[in-house]
Amino acid sequence: MRPDLAVPPPSPAPGPEKGGAFGVPSVSEELLEPLLALMPDAALAVDREGLVVAANASAHELFGYDAGQLVGRSVDEVVPGQLRERHRHHRSSYLDHPQRRPMGENLDLSGRRRDGSEMPVDISLAPVEASGELLVLAAIRDLSDRHAASAAQAELASIIRSSLDAIISMNLEGEITTWNEGAEDLFGYTAEEMRGRHLAVLVPPESLADLDHLLRLAQEGVSRGAVDTRWWSRAGSEIDVAVSISPISGPEQRLDGYSAFARDIRDRKAAEDELRRALEDEERLERQHAAMAEIRLALLSGSSLVDALSLVCERASAILEAPAAAVTVREGDELEVAAGVGPLAVLVGTTLPAGGLFVDRVVESRSHQQAARLKEATSTVLEGVAADGPALGVPVLVGGVVRAALVVVRDDKGEGFGQAEVVAAEALAAQAALAFELERARGDRERMMLARDRERIARDLHDHVIQELFATGMALQSTVPFAESEQLRERISAAIDGLDETIREIRNTIYGLSASQSTDHQLRNKLLELVASAEDQLGFAPSVRFEGPIDAGVPSDVAVHVVAVVREALSNAARHAHADQVQVQVALDDGSVHVSVSDDGIGIGHPERSSGLANLGERARLLGGRFVVSQAPAGGTRLDWSAPVNRP
Repeated sequence: MRPDLAVPPPSPAPGPEKGGAFGVPSVSEELLEPLLALMPDAALAVDREGLVVAANASAHELFGYDAGQLVGRSVDEVVPGQLRERHRHHRSSYLDHPQRRPMGENLDLSGRRRDGSEMPVDISLAPVEASGELLVLAAIRDLSDRHAASAAQAELASIIRSSLDAIISMNLEGEITTWNEGAEDLFGYTAEEMRGRHLAVLVPPESLADLDHLLRLAQEGVSRGAVDTRWWSRAGSEIDVAVSISPISGPEQRLDGYSAFARDIRDRKAAEDELRRALEDEERLERQHAAMAEIRLALLSGSSLVDALSLVCERASAILEAPAAAVTVREGDELEVAAGVGPLAVLVGTTLPAGGLFVDRVVESRSHQQAARLKEATSTVLEGVAADGPALGVPVLVGGVVRAALVVVRDDKGEGFGQAEVVAAEALAAQAALAFELERARGDRERMMLARDRERIARDLHDHVIQELFATGMALQSTVPFAESEQLRERISAAIDGLDETIREIRNTIYGLSASQSTDHQLRNKLLELVASAEDQLGFAPSVRFEGPIDAGVPSDVAVHVVAVVREALSNAARHAHADQVQVQVALDDGSVHVSVSDDGIGIGHPERSSGLANLGERARLLGGRFVVSQAPAGGTRLDWSAPVNRP
């Protein structure tokens, strides 16, 4: 027998004949190799000793041998080493009781290639007699591809089972056939509960269009990514899911059903919502900054309080998406609507009684307040006001006191206000507070200008008008001896008396002007302003020193005189002292306020008449104090004035 020669098979194909000596089919030695060549699988003929007596080309290829190299070798060479001993035992047992064993008996068998690698195989055995010798024909089939496919299928099944995503298969009618654990976790139904039910039971009516669209694309074989939609859970709540549907193809690419993949995207949706809110807050913040810059510019350009508050209401309405907004000012037991836009604009200029209004809660609590409906939080009937949605009120603090409140109202279908919107409203309320502060500053400035005008008038009356009148009286008095008639002398004396009366009236007017200069300012600040204003007259800045709590300890009726004393002393120093230095000291001790003004000028000398000094003395007398003029240590003049601050 020549195993390396290719023997063409006869036609018809030869086959084993029945009735050999061993009771098994027999075949002649010449027909053995052609018989193996006709077999579709790798085939070996092995004798009782385990030697290969014949092998077909498929066997050589399967085990990695060149043609003819398997013949004469032990069959153990194609058996893995760890299985050889067991294989010998099985071979001996089989030869003692030979019988056919077909493939597919689920035996775990392996073969060994020439390079030492192993492969899963399935083997069928058949005994045959050749030339009086019992042989075993082994048909060997490589199961590597089948095992790989089975492993892939098992892996796919494991992936489907362990997938966190819901993986659902259904037939062409949409009835569910498989339902993995991910679907159980996501939707709350078990596989037993869902198998056989239509997929539509998971889909809310508003999402059915998405499902139909995905099924139509799957039928057409069009690949489409996942679609964000909402499906129902067993608890009856809607879940945000990303769904994709793919076709399941059978033999000949025939459409057999569909597979649906649903991924839980609630966390992503929550993150998207948070990002959207952050972007909205950022946009609102930008608009808020622009609005505040616009309001400040309007205030700096001199806009009135009403115009500034109206601008605040307009920007609050736009930024907070509330059609109605108003600024309400609290005055005692009344509330005045100072500015407003939208439905609340009809109340601008009206006065409402405090109590029973939503804004009362804001003013009394000194913090922001919200109401689900404006009219539900307001017992007072607001005639002509159509606004009745969610309301937000924030206080307007001026100098730590709640002077007003900003109220914004949405329409009746609007939602409540979030924290970011409350912060935006508080920022706009701060701009309203700034408008009130500037209005108060303007008022203070106007009062200060009025006080300065009064001071200037009083100074002019004292320094010029009274002096001129006094000089005129002196001139008239000097003409009395030269009058030729008694009647003329009487008329001149009457004119002099009239001038004296006029001077007294002017002095009373000066006292009134001085007394009217008492303002809400602290005494210390008022004196500092007075000392600063004297710099122009003196040509230098006087020094000033305070001792004791003069702001808290000196009552307003005494503070008026203190200011007048310092003013008169500085005025005298500027007009008469020719000094290079002036020191002002105001002290409060032992229940009295002490004022000392000294200079290094030429001194007071012996003035014939000084109405200004007389006024200072009169002020001290009226208050039960004292006034002394003396020589200063530096050689100039020193004025000491004091008065008790606590009088019976």
